[in-house]
Amino acid sequence: MYVRMTFFKVREGKMSDLRDLYNREVIPAHKDHKGVRFVHLLESLDDGNEGISVTAWDTKADVDAYEKSGEYEKLVGLFKEMYGGEPSLKSFEVTASSEPILLRLF
Repeated sequence: MYVRMTFFKVREGKMSDLRDLYNREVIPAHKDHKGVRFVHLLESLDDGNEGISVTAWDTKADVDAYEKSGEYEKLVGLFKEMYGGEPSLKSFEVTASSEPILLRLF
């Protein structure tokens, strides 16, 4: 599995607007891309103006295809007026992981 993380800060009081736009635009935009496992928005508990957008992908080829599509740049551009600085993108390969815990109800 491969994970892309965009680290960002927003201008004071803009996190709610960013969250709304993320739900309307970013999450639906990923539904048509092959290999997407999940799309998450993380908001810092320590700094209400700091967040991370996380996407997970099945294969490196899926990540590469997404990067070549130009979709990322388009989506980042939607948030330009909300950012309090340039966002930073980092990509990772998952090399160790736990399995999801399944709860059994009896």
